[in-house]
Amino acid sequence: MVVLAASITTTSGKPLLSRQFKDLSKDRVLELLSNFQNLVSSISSDHTFVEDKHVRYVYKPFDEFYIILITNRQSNIIQDLSTLNLFSQTITNFVNNFDEYEIYENAFEILSSFDEIICMGYKENLSNTQVSNFLAMESHEEKIQEIIERNKEMEATEERKRRAKEIARREQDRKNGIISPDGMGPEIAKFSGSNDPNVRNAFNSYYTHASPMASQAYAKESQNLHIPPSRYGNASSYNTSRKQETESTGLPLGTSATSNYKPGGSKASFFANEDESKPTNNGILLSVNETINTSFNRDGSIQSSELKGVFEIRVNDASFANSVIKLSDSVDVKDRSFQFKTHPNIDKSLFLNEKTITLKDKSKSFPHNDQSLGVLRWRKVGKADDTALVPLELATWVTPNSSGSSFDVTIEFEVNQDFQDVKIENLGFFIPIPTYSIKINEDNNDFNASILDINDEFGIVLKIGSPLESGQAGSVSFSIESETEDALFPIDTSFVVRDSSLSGVNVEYIANRDDTADAYAYDLIRSINAEDYNIV
Repeated sequence: MVVLAASITTTSGKPLLSRQFKDLSKDRVLELLSNFQNLVSSISSDHTFVEDKHVRYVYKPFDEFYIILITNRQSNIIQDLSTLNLFSQTITNFVNNFDEYEIYENAFEILSSFDEIICMGYKENLSNTQVSNFLAMESHEEKIQEIIERNKEMEATEERKRRAKEIARREQDRKNGIISPDGMGPEIAKFSGSNDPNVRNAFNSYYTHASPMASQAYAKESQNLHIPPSRYGNASSYNTSRKQETESTGLPLGTSATSNYKPGGSKASFFANEDESKPTNNGILLSVNETINTSFNRDGSIQSSELKGVFEIRVNDASFANSVIKLSDSVDVKDRSFQFKTHPNIDKSLFLNEKTITLKDKSKSFPHNDQSLGVLRWRKVGKADDTALVPLELATWVTPNSSGSSFDVTIEFEVNQDFQDVKIENLGFFIPIPTYSIKINEDNNDFNASILDINDEFGIVLKIGSPLESGQAGSVSFSIESETEDALFPIDTSFVVRDSSLSGVNVEYIANRDDTADAYAYDLIRSINAEDYNIV
């Protein structure tokens, strides 16, 4: 078959659009369509084609319109009708009501579908679905590029937010007289390049009458820059304000001499006791170390919770290298929720059936180089609002002050009463704003909370002075300057629970694998640490 043209006309003979697939002029197509109108008006409506001396018209009526294929007389009429049917199907994909306006509006898509069906006058072997897919012109490469561009836009947006937050923080620090990252206060950095004594005297005179907070920050920097005390105002006035600040917050502002934190350490380093050292190994030392990751909403509901644990052995005596470790009945090693995984060299079958940890290859022994070796790991993920993995429950109350630039914050904490043997020690909170404009409300300060340190890395470090037993609850309130409430979050938490395990992992005995009646003396350390425990 050879299709010369495909057209849409009204029943009254008005041509709406036409696509020529052979070399036909516009006048010739209009002449052929006019001739079709004369022929179709004189025949029965049951016919679907008419002919003249030169061409054949295969047509299909749609309401007040005709879809017409103009072919040569030698064309296969069966194929022509099949092609006409495909044309009508594709048109209905773009036109619903079949009015002139809608046809004109979708003329480009309709003519494009004509081009997909007919190529150089001959029909392509396509279905209606294939035509629609081709017209969609979807490209995998284009989709990948769109995803890349979208990710770039998201990254740029996050970077703008981060920079805006950093600028806001620096502006807040400038207002509060906080030391800038180059080690100098903002005004000191501005004037430190001048050696004019009149400039320095004027600067000192200004800070003599400045707020106590600004005077303290300037005093500290003046000491770092070796400026004589008489240069920055009345020393007795500074010491008085410093003493008052110490009494109200528990922190000697401008110094961190009371902090146990060492640069490069973790947040738990703030609360570590100085006498804590590497435990003594008397031959074989076992440790059960668990960490908790929990996120709370500000109202106290739990977003997520996760427990991770590792069982380690440390051998420094060759006589203990062939040990077999029997776990106590307090742990259910077949509990799939804990996802217990043994080291590849450990006999897994013996562990699952008898709760025993020993080497799979009996010809080998544990290394006795006094280095820790992890032999068992586990992980459990809690459901939302599930307190089974949450020894300490947290909530906050945040209220804006009338000044509009500060907030009253209350942190509530309670030891989960389901954990009877849990004792929370070294409890502390980290507020991510390194500002000295904070004051603890002593009327609502349970367990002697105090400010332990303020630094650029962790912000404000609040320490709870006393351990908490099971079921005990408390709170600490403070006022703090901040541009927004969101800048106060996330509030991170650090604590430790000694001689306990949320998974129940404990040791019943250790013996020689060749003679289990020969029990060994051993040392066992169990602890639970808050790793990523925060209020968001």
